[in-house]
Amino acid sequence: MLCLNVDGAYVPSLQQGGIGGVLHNEKGEFIVGFAYRVPNVSSAYHTELLDIKSGLEIIQALGITNVALMSDCLEAVKAVTADDQDFSPLGTIVEEIKGLLGELHSIGIHHAYRTANHVAHRLAGFGFDSNIHMEWFFQAPEYGLDALQYDLII
Repeated sequence: MLCLNVDGAYVPSLQQGGIGGVLHNEKGEFIVGFAYRVPNVSSAYHTELLDIKSGLEIIQALGITNVALMSDCLEAVKAVTADDQDFSPLGTIVEEIKGLLGELHSIGIHHAYRTANHVAHRLAGFGFDSNIHMEWFFQAPEYGLDALQYDLII
């Protein structure tokens, strides 16, 4: 089974965030990573939802199945796995994520503690500082290799 760890960074005073994620196999080998800046976000929760959505869109674009998506935002995990329709201000994004989950096969969304998510956290910080969308395939960015190794040991 593949694992996609996602994380977001949010700065309330700027109302912007960064999102990042890393897809790896069961041996911890890097497959895909992404880092984006997200402007005009209202909260850390908003940022995390956009992170989950972006991760699912990458999985969909690559035609990958059998993935466990891990987020350290329990609120977002509960929202996107709930059976009820979400009528909150961010409900449109939640419902878009649910739609993606309905189109994808064998995708599970789970809560993970931040301590097991160093690479995604670092990529989210990079996304926050970047003006462009960054994506890496099969080769992790140099500045993330130590975090990738750290995630493998814990």
